[in-house]
Amino acid sequence: MSLDFTPEDFKKYLSEAADLVSELYSDKLDRNVFPGESPKEVLSKFNEDLPETGTDISELLEKVRTDVVGSATMNIGPRYFGYITGGGNQVAILGDLISSALNQNNLKWHSSPISTEMEKLVIRWVSQFIGYPDGAAGAILDGGSTANFNCMAVARKNMAPEELSIDGMYELKPMTIYVSEEGHSSFDKAVDMLGIGKKYLRKIPVNDQFQIDLQKLEEKIIEDKNSGLNPICVIGIAGTTNTGAIDDLNALAEMAEKQELWYHVDAAYGGPAAALDSVAGQFKGLKKADSVVINPHKWLYVPFEAACILVKEPDKLRKTFSHLPDYLKSDRRDDGRTDMMEYQLPLTKSFKSLKVWMTLKAYGAKRLRETIQSDIDNAKYLARKVEESDDFELLSPVPLSIACFRYSPAGLNEVEVDELNKELLPAIEQDGRIFLTGTRLHGKTALRTCFINPRTTFKDVDIILEVVRDLAEKLLDQGKS
Repeated sequence: MSLDFTPEDFKKYLSEAADLVSELYSDKLDRNVFPGESPKEVLSKFNEDLPETGTDISELLEKVRTDVVGSATMNIGPRYFGYITGGGNQVAILGDLISSALNQNNLKWHSSPISTEMEKLVIRWVSQFIGYPDGAAGAILDGGSTANFNCMAVARKNMAPEELSIDGMYELKPMTIYVSEEGHSSFDKAVDMLGIGKKYLRKIPVNDQFQIDLQKLEEKIIEDKNSGLNPICVIGIAGTTNTGAIDDLNALAEMAEKQELWYHVDAAYGGPAAALDSVAGQFKGLKKADSVVINPHKWLYVPFEAACILVKEPDKLRKTFSHLPDYLKSDRRDDGRTDMMEYQLPLTKSFKSLKVWMTLKAYGAKRLRETIQSDIDNAKYLARKVEESDDFELLSPVPLSIACFRYSPAGLNEVEVDELNKELLPAIEQDGRIFLTGTRLHGKTALRTCFINPRTTFKDVDIILEVVRDLAEKLLDQGKS
């Protein structure tokens, strides 16, 4: 029994869906960022038993328009400053629609020639954008955590004895991996799932710029070697999640070479900024990395999901993931075909490269560089406003597009200031005019903003301090009553 519509009905429903999306971008970008609903309230709109019979499609789309869109956090809007969430772009929306219609699965070349060859091209273009070697191999995965896991698997595979694949790690010397205290949580998960163990993920202290302390790093590597351990990998961060700090990537490359370690760079967030003349110097050494993670769904404005792994030597990537059972040997392999399943953990994967290719093709590298620069300008503009104020305090440098600060009015002691900023975080969320997140820096609660949205202007930035000040005054008044 077919599930398809008539051609006329399909065109009608596509038009209705297009109207819904168009309305979202024309009329709803300026609504409250956070819908302000509880989990129970969201679920109540959809909570029913599994339907036995279908629903009219126009009615279904109307429910999506009112209830799905109505309960969504507007991270595409200009006043969403939370996490590291890109604002997407409209060309890629078209790409996602076409990708879903084609329903490609690029596990093997003959199952999707176009998505395979386009993915290889996108990997080359992304490498060129950030100045990484053209000959790198890679894959487009779902997110930075999966991408970092894949790269740690490549590091382990290529730095361990050959018998690892057969005998496992049971009789091997414990392996150690090194990252700064500001490293992403995905590395904790990776060493756990790869059997390395969290105790062997060495978290190195940072300096006052939140960069890895190179002296302490080298001391720890030497100490571990002398203790009979097996150091295998050092990780540099090109844009930390907390503050956007960039490690000294060139010095780390030299240390990795000296100590004979795999060198991985987590550039999931900051990587695209390497293309900018204004900050390119901070990324010196990136091209020396053995592997790199960079997420187009962050600072190349591609809608979720799209995270690239880049590995300088393709054979080392293929060595990690290639496994061909009989049921995957049915096609020709003598005409230059590439099977993406040999370069990544997943077999099944959607046509992710289409929306990335369309983004790069539609806007071009120059326009993307200019947009990335505007995000950096927004963060530095906020930092200046904070420093010029009497009641705000900047809590970290702003090397890229993340600015961390706190509200610190006169008359409060340190404990009271910290408690006030803790209270501000849920108050800002529920207020809904802006959306930001919190963290802790040097033991202080920080209000953290991240700018990777081409729709954000200085006017939107101005509102941040206005909202924080307004809500803080209300909280202080409540405390007095």
